[in-house]
Amino acid sequence: MSAFASKGFNAGAYLALRPKYNEKLMNWIVSYHSGPQNTAVDVACGPGTFTVDLSAKFKLSIGLDPSPSMIHSAQEHAQAQNISNVEFKQGFGESLPFESDSVDLITVMQGAHWFKIDQFLDEALRVLRPGGTLAMVGYDYPEIADWPKAMNGRDFARKLATDNDLLCRYWDSGFKLIGQAYGPYAKSIMQQQKFKDVCHVCYPKELLNVNPDMSILPEPWIDSKSTSLDTFREYLKTWSAYKKWKDENPATADIIDNYFDSAQAQHSLTGQETAQIEWSHFAIVARKPK
Repeated sequence: MSAFASKGFNAGAYLALRPKYNEKLMNWIVSYHSGPQNTAVDVACGPGTFTVDLSAKFKLSIGLDPSPSMIHSAQEHAQAQNISNVEFKQGFGESLPFESDSVDLITVMQGAHWFKIDQFLDEALRVLRPGGTLAMVGYDYPEIADWPKAMNGRDFARKLATDNDLLCRYWDSGFKLIGQAYGPYAKSIMQQQKFKDVCHVCYPKELLNVNPDMSILPEPWIDSKSTSLDTFREYLKTWSAYKKWKDENPATADIIDNYFDSAQAQHSLTGQETAQIEWSHFAIVARKPK
């Protein structure tokens, strides 16, 4: 998460271009939670997208993030919607600035893979009220669903992310957990037995190839998005690995621009073409024993 917290990170672009969760996710989490809805904490809240969504269901929604630019963007996002029951704090998942047994729900949206997970889980267990819920949600690399098969749209972004000659070595170590749909986390939580009612879910069913023990969601939590290839290019520039690459290679031709320019030249594309973007996604939810 260090790239997100570093100077120069564009939190506004992150808010504008990243995928959004639809209401089915919130409804599913609240249904699982089935307890008091007083205080929710959104850890690694980023620009506050889901923190603001939580404010419609909980009396107080608090976003926590280590990045000052993210906190500033989140505050602006909430103020623009005139939402008063939201707070934002700078802080880390391994040291939650809340009293023990004080929080009803803790969410982590596309952020748990950056944590020292055992420290975070101990902190979550400490601050949750008995019967409180932990929900960790993530999504995989985006796929271009409607490119011709020969163009490998399904693997276009994944190659950029995982090729050793491209961005692979610029990710923090936790990025591999995305490709595993948080499977090691689910296994560890179940084995430690500190939480109960552990549930590991995914969409679509193809993610079962990664972890066959997951349950399949009936509907997606992230809607596909129709966007131009140029906008998709800018979205990939919100990746933390790209920010780190750019910091380390300030005088080098842009790695993402080169990647897109090469593909577009090969297939006679201008960048204005519309592409349908999809994200596979997954979640672990668990309950603190009463």
